[in-house]
Amino acid sequence: MTTHDAWEKIHSSRDWGAYPTEYVIRFVARNYYQTEREKIRILDFGCGQGAHTWYLAREGFDTYAFDISESAIEKMKLRLEKEKLFAHVQVMDGVRLGYPESFFDAVIDSACIYANKVEDIQKMHQNIFRVLKPGGKFLSFVFGKGTTGYGTGTLIEPDTYEYMTEGNLPRIGYAHFFEQKEILRMYTEVGFKSPTIDLWTYTDNGNCVEGYIVSGIK
Repeated sequence: MTTHDAWEKIHSSRDWGAYPTEYVIRFVARNYYQTEREKIRILDFGCGQGAHTWYLAREGFDTYAFDISESAIEKMKLRLEKEKLFAHVQVMDGVRLGYPESFFDAVIDSACIYANKVEDIQKMHQNIFRVLKPGGKFLSFVFGKGTTGYGTGTLIEPDTYEYMTEGNLPRIGYAHFFEQKEILRMYTEVGFKSPTIDLWTYTDNGNCVEGYIVSGIK
């Protein structure tokens, strides 16, 4: 099953994610609330059904979003239309990001990039760096090895699994689990300045979640 097929199966079969996460709201509020919001161009990278796209459009930002799933994009378009909000949305693969160079003030990845093999993760980071303006900021959330499900399913490559048998992450498609040193290396190699990493751990329905909230500046 391809990455596209895996996520299309998920989004076509159920509704998922209506409201934004706290770390995204905190990032946007700290950096962009005291600006002329209509002039701040933000990309919701791998937006799914658009919880963060909805939030950004509602807050008045120049909002862009994409996802590899046609069903996810159609559901988001219907929600935006119903609430009379606007965002530039389309179906796209993050490995082949079709935006101009130095186009965005910020890019937000809320648990999308982790769901790929390392080679594609590196390409996505390079694409994000390319489309950010100088001084633009990147926020990402990825999962660590302390997350329930790590080590189960089919091993694809070091720390990347498919068809996991435990935990809350989708049990189809890929999941790569990170360590801090790997995150720092990836960000530094791409060119991000002074990347910061915050550890966020919690339990959900008895499962452990180890997450890293990562930010970097071009």
